[in-house]
Amino acid sequence: MQPIGMGPLEILVIFVVLALPLISLIHLAGKKLTGMPLALWVLIICAIPVLGSLAYWIIRPAAENRV
Repeated sequence: MQPIGMGPLEILVIFVVLALPLISLIHLAGKKLTGMPLALWVLIICAIPVLGSLAYWIIRPAAENRV
C-alpha cells in the first residue's frame, strides 16, 4: 500500500510545470518589451510552458530601447 503524501520528485515536477511559467510571465511583464516580441514570448510560454520558460531564461530578451 502506497503512502498518501507527495514525494520530493512530485513536488519538483509540480513546481516546474506551474511555477516556472508563472515566474517567467511575471518577469516578462517587468521588461519594457512591447508589441510583437512581447506577444510572441507570452504565446511561447503559454503554449509550451516548460520549454518556453526555459528558452526565455536562456535567451533573456533585452528590453526595447525607446528614445
